[in-house]
Amino acid sequence: MRNKIRNEFVTEKLKQYAKGESKTLSIGLLFSIVRTALEIIGPLIIGYILDNHVSLNMTRVDFISIGKFLAVYLIIYILSGLFSNVALVSFELAANKISFNVQKDVYKHVMMFPISYFDNLPAGNIVSRITNDTNKLKLMFQLVLSDMTTSTIMIVSIYAMILITNFPVAILFLALTPIIYIIFKDLRYKTSKYTTLNREYVGDINSIINENIQNIEIIQAFNKEDYIKREFDDINNNIFKTNMEMTKVRSYGGYRAIDALSYVGTILVLLYFGIGKITGVYEVTIGSMYIVIDYVSSIFNNISTVVTRFGELEQSYASATHIFDLLRLNTMDELPEKLDDVKGYVKFENVYFAYDQVDVLKNINFEVSTGQSIAFVGSTGSGKSTIINLILKFYEPRLGNIYIDGESINNIDRNSLREKMAVVLQDAFIFETDIKHNVSLDDETFNDEDIERALISVGGESIVKRGIDQKILEKGNNLSQGEKQLISFARAYIRNPKILILDEATSNIDTETEKVIQKGIEKLKKDRTTFIVAHRLSTIRDVDKIIVLNKGRIIETGNHESLMQQNGFYKNMYDEQIINK
Repeated sequence: MRNKIRNEFVTEKLKQYAKGESKTLSIGLLFSIVRTALEIIGPLIIGYILDNHVSLNMTRVDFISIGKFLAVYLIIYILSGLFSNVALVSFELAANKISFNVQKDVYKHVMMFPISYFDNLPAGNIVSRITNDTNKLKLMFQLVLSDMTTSTIMIVSIYAMILITNFPVAILFLALTPIIYIIFKDLRYKTSKYTTLNREYVGDINSIINENIQNIEIIQAFNKEDYIKREFDDINNNIFKTNMEMTKVRSYGGYRAIDALSYVGTILVLLYFGIGKITGVYEVTIGSMYIVIDYVSSIFNNISTVVTRFGELEQSYASATHIFDLLRLNTMDELPEKLDDVKGYVKFENVYFAYDQVDVLKNINFEVSTGQSIAFVGSTGSGKSTIINLILKFYEPRLGNIYIDGESINNIDRNSLREKMAVVLQDAFIFETDIKHNVSLDDETFNDEDIERALISVGGESIVKRGIDQKILEKGNNLSQGEKQLISFARAYIRNPKILILDEATSNIDTETEKVIQKGIEKLKKDRTTFIVAHRLSTIRDVDKIIVLNKGRIIETGNHESLMQQNGFYKNMYDEQIINK
């Protein structure tokens, strides 16, 4: 039942995209029909020449007539070739536009997924669907449907002509229909089975490649190349096996079986005409025999095309299913309310949050006044970063409410909310472009002076001296960790946010760079509500409020001095860090 609903959804989406290019597809279909009509006329001309002009006593008049008919025959096939080319171009144009629209829509849809989806969807798998599967889908309209449509029109039209020109042969031909049906049915089942498996394996191998390349340093550092290769080889072997099975299916269905039937069909036609010639029960002419044999041969050639393209159609449909599975996933709802003038007052009220039905935040209550700074500390897994994710609306609380300036963020548009915030994460993500665009993120409201001023304000004078037009390599490999983080701070500073979030922003850098960045942090914090997830407790001694978390609960609250006086969890953590420093 689930597969039926899924297939109905895929079919409906394909119809929608095809309808968008209905004009171009209709032109291709029209020229295919005209081309078919011309190709049907060709054998009739040759048959007429054989019956009426070819004999032992041919005259000059016969030669002239044959020449005229052959000239018409040549014109017909030239026009047929031209119409075939126009039809092909039309189908290809429609296919490329449909592919473009699918790729655009799927990418836009993926960008609207909740963050929780990406916890379960590997990046390589998504990339494979948007690129590889979209190209496979393009083949559906580019070659498969164009060839299958043209061939189907040819089969139906030629069979109709056989019915008109030689009814008994048409009835005789029906004896082969059940065999053709069985071949189709078997081919469809096996093709669907192996193409579905193949798409799953290709998605898996793309995910593994993506993951392994991103973590190549870890793999090499721990000498895990052989293990990774074995894992890769297992999936690669599965892809090889399914491709081989597909090759066998295509070979048997598209060539061997249909070719054998073609020989049988030709033999039946020859027997029919032979019996007629010997017995004289019905009239037999060379021209009519030629026409029927040509038509029968053409029918089987087109059946062979349909059968072989049918396998590719199944592959394309499997790819379409893979792509449209993404479109079936719900995106984040568009919320009506906008945040205009944010002051920065934030309040958590009885907030609970769960991953996989296990609460990781339990009854969280706190408030931060406008312009205050608040830090979250605790052991790994205590819920510090989860609180930040809730403020940014990456996730929704299971219970409770979060307020900004007294208004619940449940109904506030995410983009409107995030426009008033800036985030600096533990791992600074740097785009493969220049420094200027990494700071501005292509926001044209910031000019070069604004970017340089932002970098200098957070302690990035050395970066400015090197030039903000400097190209950055993949993952910022030509920058130090400290420089990457300074760019992240400048990225936040230039936007003048009302709420600033620092998620362990200094944990990956050395002490000397931290001192430089700490000055930048003080500038960033000025006149802003600041949330800090801290690993090094020495960096948060001056914040207004510290919240200590343990196993998803708030166990202590206060500033540095008051928490040290409590002689509790925070003091133990602080003393331990000082001793181990």
